[in-house]
Amino acid sequence: MYDALGLIVIRVDAQLKVWYVNSFGLRLLGHSRLGQVFRWPLTELLGADTQRPPEFLAELRDIGAHGGVRQVETPLTAGDGRRLWISWSIEQRVGADTILAPIFLVGTDVTRMHESLESALLFRDIAQNSPLSILITDARRKILFANPAALAMSGYSAEEVVGRQPRMFRSGLTPDETYNAMWAAHGSGVSWSGELINRRKDGQVFTERLSISPIDDHDGQLRFYFAIGEDSSRQRELETRLALVTRSDALTGLHNRVGFVNELARLTRCPAVATAAATRIAVVHIDIDDFESINRTFGHETGDRLLVEFGRRLADSVPEADAVARLGNDEFGLLLSVPEENSGDSYDELSSLLLAALRPAFVIGEQTFEVSSSLGFACFPADGKEPGELLAGAASATRVAKRDGGNSAARFDGQLNTEDSERRQLLVELRQVIEKRQLLLHYQPQLNLQTGALIGMEALLRWQHPEKGMIPPGRFIPWAEESGLIIAIGEWVLGEACRQMREWLDAGLPPIKVAVNLSARHFRVANLCQSVGEALARYQIDPQTLELEITEGAMMLDVATSTRTSEGLKGLGVRLSLDDFGTGYSSLAYLSRFPIDVVKIDQSFVRDITSNPASAAIVQAIIAMSHKLGKIALAEGVETEEQMHYLRRCDCDEMQGYFFSRPLPAEQVSALRSAGKRLALGSNADAAPPTVLLVDDEPSILSALNRLLRREGYRVLVAGSAEAAFAVLARESVAVILSDQRMPVMTGTELLARVKTLYPQTVRMVLSGYSEISAVTDAINKGSIHKYLSKPWDDEHLKSEIRDAFRTWRERFGRDGD
Repeated sequence: MYDALGLIVIRVDAQLKVWYVNSFGLRLLGHSRLGQVFRWPLTELLGADTQRPPEFLAELRDIGAHGGVRQVETPLTAGDGRRLWISWSIEQRVGADTILAPIFLVGTDVTRMHESLESALLFRDIAQNSPLSILITDARRKILFANPAALAMSGYSAEEVVGRQPRMFRSGLTPDETYNAMWAAHGSGVSWSGELINRRKDGQVFTERLSISPIDDHDGQLRFYFAIGEDSSRQRELETRLALVTRSDALTGLHNRVGFVNELARLTRCPAVATAAATRIAVVHIDIDDFESINRTFGHETGDRLLVEFGRRLADSVPEADAVARLGNDEFGLLLSVPEENSGDSYDELSSLLLAALRPAFVIGEQTFEVSSSLGFACFPADGKEPGELLAGAASATRVAKRDGGNSAARFDGQLNTEDSERRQLLVELRQVIEKRQLLLHYQPQLNLQTGALIGMEALLRWQHPEKGMIPPGRFIPWAEESGLIIAIGEWVLGEACRQMREWLDAGLPPIKVAVNLSARHFRVANLCQSVGEALARYQIDPQTLELEITEGAMMLDVATSTRTSEGLKGLGVRLSLDDFGTGYSSLAYLSRFPIDVVKIDQSFVRDITSNPASAAIVQAIIAMSHKLGKIALAEGVETEEQMHYLRRCDCDEMQGYFFSRPLPAEQVSALRSAGKRLALGSNADAAPPTVLLVDDEPSILSALNRLLRREGYRVLVAGSAEAAFAVLARESVAVILSDQRMPVMTGTELLARVKTLYPQTVRMVLSGYSEISAVTDAINKGSIHKYLSKPWDDEHLKSEIRDAFRTWRERFGRDGD
């Protein structure tokens, strides 16, 4: 009987151990026969779920004391994994057949009832909190339920709505066709969606977007109507505001790029415009020249106020314009109709009008700004039929105006479009040049102008395109700068230069300085010092052999950041050079603040140095200034022997250029270095290598110094004692003497005091690890010693001091001869 009813029947003893389970209960719990669970604890049979409601076990334990029948509900996991709710009837029976197992448990599955209750509670919570209106009526359309959103939208209370029909919301403004379509859908038993114009309690009319569904019972009879809706009036207002926001510039209130392009599309697709032979649409692109400097100098808030005033003046200058827009940071756009007849004159007139209107100074607070603009024109349909194509054409023309110096206007040219298409295509390919291994470095030799020795290389980037061949850096470096790709490319150049330096060292070639150019963007990257340090460590390169070049313009963009970055790089031990000096800011105050080692004289001054007094004066001033600040002067772009000799007479330290060599692939540089090729200085006496005499009683010191200075191209003589030094001086013409202080028989200061008398046209220096201050100071005061240097020495510092000593010798004795 129990099995037939679908109930769980369990009998347990006083210790709550199982003695009987009916067949239905066994199958539900995942067992096939009673023997599998006989004498199991009840909690083990029913599983962990039994222990969740503690009252269930309490009722079982107390059933004998209180008697009667108890009702408890517990969760239960069936043998097939289903989660059920069981309502238990618990009873203790007395009789001869119940002595062993007197407690009876009869369980009924009430899961569906629980699910129905949970669903009802869930619906209540959703309906109460939904921002959408929910209305439920019976089959006769009498309102049974209205959620808070529906009441708020209509303005009625629940008591005023429940029991009435939805017709109470009608305004009389909804078309009859709408109601007819709604009744037809409901008559067919399907849902209907649409908009009804209803009226609130206060009489205000609103539009409600509704979806109404009929709900049938199990017999297919209509029981309810379920309606869910929203106030579409508010949504339409939000859509209008959103459209305004997405099409307008938040700062100026003008159209933004999206709004401008939409307006251009509307005009170009307007039949009246498209077919009018006498009218054309002019697209004007305007860019403020050097606007970034205003932001940088005066701050973005001032820059934003200037943009607002610029946009207002632009709109006021052409009131008949179809659209005025701020397209981007400092870019503006203008749309207006122009007559086809004499269109050239119309464009000239418009450009003159705009430039004149935008030229007067802008007053922002207490600041006055004089700004200029570059304008580009494109015309529909002559220069394109699509909005994007026309705007791109106008922007291309603006770039031409900027290249011509700005403060001017340019018309779109088809050739510009071809160039821009090529630029875009190459820019796409530029993103993959590193992965495809299309980049390579060539190296241009740098030479000591006084000795002729090869003392360094500048690494120059090349792009070997598989189809277009070698693309010069002037074509792709600016694009890489604009797109930000220059940072990844700069990292590659840095790593590749260090790798090549390691390859030369492993091949047995002596260390040589290699200069790597840093872009303005790369120089401002926060982790630049880390990247440089990692590259040096990866290839085990001496930091003093790596030189990083940055242009003066890039350094002046952000002086504080440039100073911090420069000091961080110097902390690594690398050398810094200032490229293209004289073409930008050329601020001596800033130059003195940066830890620069080399000042590179731009080739534009070197090109006519032998014939243009102005260029010659500038070069001489840069060289003199560099030496006064303790920096090396290097001339770029030396192409003739006359330029080389003039620079030597100006006391320029180093040079690079086609006169000695074009930039070479790494393998040709290896051959050049192995052959010991050097700069041909000529056959006159002035071309003889500068001679330095080293005096030290330690052979290892002499060997190290000899090796270091010979690589710089000096003629090096050595002596192991004072006596040997006098012998060398008697035979050879020596300009600079570097002597150890602590030597047997005669100290360095004693030696150099005698040399001053015997050979006065020499520059004398002491190098010592001993601090014999009194003796050295006395010798310096008497003029016997030019400088005192200490051991152990820093190679770069020592080379700088030797270079300065020879410069001193030339200033004192070199011009007049012996």
